Amino acid sequence: MQRKIRFGIPSKGRLKEPSLALLDQAGINVIENSRSYIWATTNPNFEVVLARAFDVPIYVQYGAIDLGITGQDIILERDAQVQQLLTLDFGQCSLVVAVPEASQISRVEDIDGVARIATEYPNLSNKYFEALGKQVEILEVRGSTELAPQLGLGEIIVDITSTGTTLRKNQLRIISKILGSTCVLVCNKLAYRLFESEIQKLLKRIRENGGTGN
Repeated sequence: MQRKIRFGIPSKGRLKEPSLALLDQAGINVIENSRSYIWATTNPNFEVVLARAFDVPIYVQYGAIDLGITGQDIILERDAQVQQLLTLDFGQCSLVVAVPEASQISRVEDIDGVARIATEYPNLSNKYFEALGKQVEILEVRGSTELAPQLGLGEIIVDITSTGTTLRKNQLRIISKILGSTCVLVCNKLAYRLFESEIQKLLKRIRENGGTGN
């Protein structure tokens, strides 16, 4: 008997509710269970796994889950080897370089010496500053990156922003955009071959309900 297809979605944050709505539109209605990270669904072919958005691409790459919703920025940061199936119409954001409003730095070219950068994206940050020939010290933080300058951890941050509101609330301003990102539906390469028929039906339902940004 063929096992159920495991569909991973972000367990919290701004991507969780749109992901659940997308599943609902595609005919996969979850049966929520507050005591578990694995939820049954009304579709006998699928079960839903809740995971950190940063972990979804790795779980997909190694086959712990078969399909997953995550951000393009996270896939690039984790260098995940996954098959991208669809670009989705939510989760649009930018990875940016920001400094305090009072900073003398107005552009990346103004950064002098060995700058300290606080970020959740150490790999993308390293690549970006190396390409510019800038020497930087990367400090990896998890959450509340905007706090780093206020606590003296570093004058510069690299972080994700959708509207810039959180940055402004923390008296930060953007000096450069590294990349744009949106949510995507990704698949384990082996799982795609194993479940191709059912996955294609799922993609068709998502497209018919306008859940794709393609």
